[in-house]
Amino acid sequence: MKLTWFGTASIALETENTRILFDPFIRRNKKLLPVTVADYCGYDAILITHGHFDHLMDVPKIMKADQDVPVYCTKTPRASLMRDDIPPQRIHCIERGDTFAIGDFTVRVHAGHHVDFNMNYISSVIAKCVLQAPRSLWMLRQAGRLPEGSEIVIYEVHAEGKTVLIMGSYGIDAMTVYPKNPDVMVFPYAGNTNIASIAAGCVASIRPQKIIFDHFDDAFPPLTRRMDVENYCALLRKMYPNMGLVIPREQSALTI
Repeated sequence: MKLTWFGTASIALETENTRILFDPFIRRNKKLLPVTVADYCGYDAILITHGHFDHLMDVPKIMKADQDVPVYCTKTPRASLMRDDIPPQRIHCIERGDTFAIGDFTVRVHAGHHVDFNMNYISSVIAKCVLQAPRSLWMLRQAGRLPEGSEIVIYEVHAEGKTVLIMGSYGIDAMTVYPKNPDVMVFPYAGNTNIASIAAGCVASIRPQKIIFDHFDDAFPPLTRRMDVENYCALLRKMYPNMGLVIPREQSALTI
């Protein structure tokens, strides 16, 4: 199985026969490696972890460019897609606890939560927001137009004897039993300057064999900043010397 990171929380998984895409988003930072709608076409399915704009906003454009691709999501992002003229028959409405197959992949849906933005993180971007007020207001309007609806999901994906846990935002559900020791956990390192401490219990409990980080990039300034994922990796290496830790390069496929 191969995994490719396209920036933000946009992840592709592929086997020899099947390609699936999670949370495709076109970053609004010209300093970063560009990705286009065409880069997101040709997949067998799109899966959405939640309805925030940096996970859903570009999906209608992708679906209109690729008329064959279906999308899997919960009811709130489904409603958002339908407002953008996506036909309901192309949207598979999922719920926590569901299991379904897409080609070579078997997918189980778990409950998740969104990371809480702390004041240190907000303070670190607020000055940039003031300096770029029109852009900030446009992004905030998109955020208001595309709610999350407390429906964040975490995908447990199986193929080729491997288990991959895909998180769209870092927040776990205390009542949910997640798979132990998955081959890979995709970890969105974003939104809170204390995320290393917040994540400690989950990492200790799930103990993935490998963590692949995403969402740490400055994807849509001024509302974002690049997170210091390197220092967190250094800390985890001391705590878990046998755990694989990967800070991926954009659009570079990893074999998992």
